[in-house]
Amino acid sequence: MTLARFKGPLATVSADDTVMKAARTMRDRHVGCVVVMRHGRAAGIVTDRDLVVRVVADGRDPSNAAVGEFVSYDPVTVQAHEGIETAVERMRAHGVRRLPVVEDGVPVGIVTADDLFVLLGGQLAGVCEAIANRCDADESR
Repeated sequence: MTLARFKGPLATVSADDTVMKAARTMRDRHVGCVVVMRHGRAAGIVTDRDLVVRVVADGRDPSNAAVGEFVSYDPVTVQAHEGIETAVERMRAHGVRRLPVVEDGVPVGIVTADDLFVLLGGQLAGVCEAIANRCDADESR
């Protein structure tokens, strides 16, 4: 199963936009991060946690602070053709919960730890259902 299933419209802001705009974009799109654009290209990613820890907790004014000050440039990414195992390994190795999904270096989606929990949980539920509805002992397995 490839990560292409996580392709979709990205929530984006410009590096010059305010933190307030980034937070509102996350709220309105129901996402926990935005891709930050600079000069028409994806430059990095900012998460809701970045905004809390690096802006609010430091007493910065979100209506005046530029997103570009808080972006994580060159984030760890995964290719759309790679499998979920690759995403899990990169999240573990780099201690991140979100990975931009890219094709030819261009972000085309985001895969999150929550996405993987839901996907893998659904697969485990299917296995559990199969076990619960197992065939008679006389049948071959």
